[in-house]
Amino acid sequence: MRERRRVAAAEVDGLVRALRPSKALREDVSSTVADIVDMVRNGGDEAVRRLTSRLDGVDVEHMRVKPARLREALDDLAPDVRAALELLAENLRLVAEDKMPQATRVTLRHGQVVSTRQVPVRRVGVYVPGGLAAYPSSAVMAIVPAQVAGVPEIAACSPPGPSGLPDAGALAVCALLGVDEVYAAGGAQAVAALALGTASIPAVDMVVGPGNAYVEEAKRRLFGEVGIESLAGPTELVVVADATAPAEAAAVDLLAQVEHGPGAQSVLVSADPGVLAAIEPFLPDQSGVIVVEADTLDTALGFVNAYAPEHLQLMVSDPGAALEAVHHAGAIFIGPHSGTAYGDYIAGSNHILPTGGHSRFSSGLSPTAFLRTQEVVELSEAAAAALAAPLAALARAEGFVDHARSGEIRGALAADAAPPAPAVPTE
Repeated sequence: MRERRRVAAAEVDGLVRALRPSKALREDVSSTVADIVDMVRNGGDEAVRRLTSRLDGVDVEHMRVKPARLREALDDLAPDVRAALELLAENLRLVAEDKMPQATRVTLRHGQVVSTRQVPVRRVGVYVPGGLAAYPSSAVMAIVPAQVAGVPEIAACSPPGPSGLPDAGALAVCALLGVDEVYAAGGAQAVAALALGTASIPAVDMVVGPGNAYVEEAKRRLFGEVGIESLAGPTELVVVADATAPAEAAAVDLLAQVEHGPGAQSVLVSADPGVLAAIEPFLPDQSGVIVVEADTLDTALGFVNAYAPEHLQLMVSDPGAALEAVHHAGAIFIGPHSGTAYGDYIAGSNHILPTGGHSRFSSGLSPTAFLRTQEVVELSEAAAAALAAPLAALARAEGFVDHARSGEIRGALAADAAPPAPAVPTE
């Protein structure tokens, strides 16, 4: 019998802490990544090559993948896989286009106009995971929103296999989507190369994409020198289930997430011991799935908010009501038919999502991640004159004399430019 963890409302925070990576593990990852980043910062291409040889077991002399190899990978792609990737790209693009923000323009009562424009970042680096598994779907998830946002330059990095090239599926996706700048480099060293730039890999303005704990830590460490979309590390799923949940389907959904490999975490939580007893036989003892018995449904949903999972499935009789109680989650799947795997592959939602509790303040990848909102301010002569006095009052209150003078000079210029007042007739 699988061990169950039981939790009451007062114990939720403690359980979440117990499920997270230990402090020692986090410090070990941080120290390792710090060394890798410093090596790439100081050693450039040669450091990336040495690290790739040591960590991936392959010596890559030239990291840039030739465009001909991208086209070959696309030509060799199985027709059914190509059709599925094209459907994913189509669905993802339609959803992404609907998320695009609109320009605004507001004329305020003194006559000044404040408008906004959406400007994409110039150059984006896409990290496509590899190693234990291939993730061509992640390439689609990162590239399509960037294209919808209008990013003019997209470069991709993915770990090389024994051939010295990244996974053929990832190369095929790049060809399918028209991205021809692809590098055979993975792990924290690839993130560092994209962020810092090397002789072979020009620096980018933003690095996006999921990865293991080392990739996630590299993005965190380099944030500020480069933009990131979120901290997207090892995958997570929480399934909240009641008696309406189909037991085998719930179990397979949980198993699907842990098959991503080390660090992946799936948690089944229910307030009904009978539901847990129905699902557990479908979960092998060594699967790594965590089973939590909550004292109430409210406690189960409280656990969700404290854990802030990357993926959440609400397999309950009233998913709409449960959804209203959820504040923190990356992507939410409601109802018995909405398995997370659909979001991972084909539904049109994006599977690049914040992990490790970061959905408390981050969102999944969308075109808005690549856009900067710039405000454009236009003051007419009349508006400048009308706003000069309140500007000067606030500036002098804060001790900024030249700020005040900036408004007062414009107010005076506007007054000088005003037509003379009509003469008052005399009797």
